[in-house]
Amino acid sequence: MGSKSGVAARERILREAEHVIHLKGYGAACMEEIAKACGMTKANLFHHYGSKSSLALAVLDFKIAECRARRIEPLCAQAAPEKAVERMFDEGARFFQGIGCKAGCFVGNIALEMSDCDERFRARVGDFFAEWAAGIAKCLERCKAAGYFAPSLDSRATAEAIVALYEGAIMLTRSQRDAKIFKRVGKIARFVLEQHKAEKKRRKITMGPKTPCGC
Repeated sequence: MGSKSGVAARERILREAEHVIHLKGYGAACMEEIAKACGMTKANLFHHYGSKSSLALAVLDFKIAECRARRIEPLCAQAAPEKAVERMFDEGARFFQGIGCKAGCFVGNIALEMSDCDERFRARVGDFFAEWAAGIAKCLERCKAAGYFAPSLDSRATAEAIVALYEGAIMLTRSQRDAKIFKRVGKIARFVLEQHKAEKKRRKITMGPKTPCGC
């Protein structure tokens, strides 16, 4: 187990490296620039991370952990799933508006740049997106079992579509500098779920204090 100073140094390196790689991309980022951003020599940086790829993979794991804590959670634990999905897009709109619609999603950027170049990056990113979609699908399945959604809902495909819409909204927002794209796409994501609500739910019969899946 590392010392507190060593752990702090590694976290500082990960944050600074994430900033450089996020803005420039993996290919254009260099260890010398990252070391300078960290306020250390390149030799000291290599002492912590022996190669650029090992550092970038550590940054990717760091960002995935952040995304997991913020985004991968049961939708049905918050509110009606269709409302929770729309809120997720609304929050994305606020976030990207706040940073000028720049940089995009670190995990998504790495997926586009490195998936065909390095299997380690592809596997990590693939596992993350699969986990995110599986979490959404699990919630939708529970809601189907509770009678909130009709049996016609394909939970897995719908969950994958929601993830794809979110990541696609990031790309369009970044390229067009328009965070309102998130709100427009979020309404479509909600509409997809609305179409599969059980008929009695469309008539707005309430379920009481519990969430749609009964948890």
